[in-house]
Amino acid sequence: MTFKKLFRPTNKKVRLGVGLLLAGFFCVQCTRTEAFRQSEFITAISGQVVGENSPEVLDDVVSMAKRDHIKLLEYCLDNYQGQYIDYSCTLIKQERLNGNLGKEQWIDVKFLDEPYSVSLNFTKNAPIGERVLYVEGKNDNQMLVKPKGFLFTLVGTVKRQPDGPQAMRNTLRPVNMFGFARGLASLIKVYRQAEDEGDLKTSFGGFAEVAGRKTVVLIRHLPPKNDYPAARTLVYVDLEYLLPICIEGYNWDEELSCRYLYKDVKFNVGLSDEDFLPETNDMVHKK
Repeated sequence: MTFKKLFRPTNKKVRLGVGLLLAGFFCVQCTRTEAFRQSEFITAISGQVVGENSPEVLDDVVSMAKRDHIKLLEYCLDNYQGQYIDYSCTLIKQERLNGNLGKEQWIDVKFLDEPYSVSLNFTKNAPIGERVLYVEGKNDNQMLVKPKGFLFTLVGTVKRQPDGPQAMRNTLRPVNMFGFARGLASLIKVYRQAEDEGDLKTSFGGFAEVAGRKTVVLIRHLPPKNDYPAARTLVYVDLEYLLPICIEGYNWDEELSCRYLYKDVKFNVGLSDEDFLPETNDMVHKK
């Protein structure tokens, strides 16, 4: 019997059942691969990852990823606050603003927890400013921005409100919400809000490699109400660092609305207040 004859049922109901079954298989495959479709730095991994942490920790993390996202994210936040005080990395950021998906921005990052200090050096597709410096409580609690190119020679470094109208025209998240700790707190807040409203749906996204790092994937589904930030959010938790090293959001039209991918992260590198001075970050205007 040929393959074609084997799958050519004559009964209409049987044909319909086979069609639905195949459609179901297709939907499952789409669900499993959608998370890894958009970025060259993200690839799916089949089977469970081993060796990135102790077996007990990995078992706990995977169990929480399958059953309790909030508990896992709170675990990640506690882990961050207990282990890390600073870090450097490359942030690859892409956002949809006013309906238009922008280009990937590549940013060299330095971050210090106390005092809360952020240095951003845009190396690819900078917005208006090529450098941003923010130290909470300094510079009238405003961020310093170094305009691109020739404009800097004309006006020098300028001050801007971190979450003011000018800043928010170029980003979804202001610089004073940057970092693993505040990002995790924001994620948990939305999870809890949705849980309280009875809107929260979660699923286990399996395992993925993100820029060479092994991760477990959390998927959060939300309805189009209550000013939720995304219909579907994918959180890639690094199995060694126990932190989200990539977060993707998709809108209710299944379009990418944002991606924040932390690459080449180095923790506790010894950053100090001096690393966040304007002169250290090439932001002093010389006339």
